[in-house]
Amino acid sequence: MASILLIIRILLIEGAVQLERFYLLPLNYADILYLIPPYLATLSFGHRIGFWIALLAGGVYFGQETLFSFHWYTNLGSLWTATLFCFALVFLLTMARTVTQEKASRMQAEQLLQEIACSHQQLTVYAEQVAELATLKERNRIARDIHDGLGHSLMAITVQLEKALVYHEVSSQETIQAVRAAKQVAKEALQEVRGSVRALRLNQEDFSCVRGMTFLIQQLYTSQFAVDYHTMGDEADFSQEIRLTLYRVAQEAFTNIQKHAHAEKIEVMLQFDKQEARLQICDNGWGFNPELVQRKVAESTSGYGLQGMRERIALVSGHFHLDSSPGHGTHLLVTLPKAGSATHQSEHIQTEKNGYDDEA
Repeated sequence: MASILLIIRILLIEGAVQLERFYLLPLNYADILYLIPPYLATLSFGHRIGFWIALLAGGVYFGQETLFSFHWYTNLGSLWTATLFCFALVFLLTMARTVTQEKASRMQAEQLLQEIACSHQQLTVYAEQVAELATLKERNRIARDIHDGLGHSLMAITVQLEKALVYHEVSSQETIQAVRAAKQVAKEALQEVRGSVRALRLNQEDFSCVRGMTFLIQQLYTSQFAVDYHTMGDEADFSQEIRLTLYRVAQEAFTNIQKHAHAEKIEVMLQFDKQEARLQICDNGWGFNPELVQRKVAESTSGYGLQGMRERIALVSGHFHLDSSPGHGTHLLVTLPKAGSATHQSEHIQTEKNGYDDEA
């Protein structure tokens, strides 16, 4: 449509020029109309088309000048008019190109503004999602800490109080010892709660997995378990996240042993190598059928024990193996890479045989 309009304008301009040349209309300097098509062509179709239309307009202008006045260039007035025509043609082409470029720049700027507005909106949505995920992650971490820490302590207190009830008519010495042990565990649980609150305020604490594991082993001794505990390597090269994960997994494992295993002996190995940390826990308890436990966990919507262990290990890209069978106790092996971090979600957390009661 624009090309048709341009052709119509060129024809009308040529008609007006011819009418002026044959003196049928009282027009003066109608040749100036030849400047319009190049200008419009540049605005509508770009500077290349405008350039060729300008050459065509100049050719028509000088052709008609030569046709009607063969020696026009010898006339000072005609020469001056031709010079003005050329300058005007170049000026209009330059101005049209400038207008076109400015229009293109303005459109590009508007497009960029729209893209920036769209990007800002997307970033706002992403920021809200990140904040929500961070809140959910922190909430899950606190839930795991409450379950693994306070839950373990309450379980230990329960065991000691049950022991006191059993021995209160048989041996007052055993009863008093059990009550004192329960009281000590309660104090330590209170200290742990305060430490957790302090950690939330300070964001970081220098946690020692070896010291924490020693404390857990002492609780097992108090509960009349025979414990064979060994530790190897230096934990200093491992992040606090790795150390805390090992401690929480052991804490949950010991809680399940006290509640369900009916074991007498527990073997614990904590090892820190150059590239990974390993935790092995074995007991001589009753054991269980992993398939039945898996079915129970799948049908249950409650419980945080086994789920919490899995989540902790997954957050540090760890490996989880749990093996058990009725009458043969339970064997737990956890391997955490030194480079494990919460930013590395586990691509595969392998659980060959799932075990502990998820309702723990």
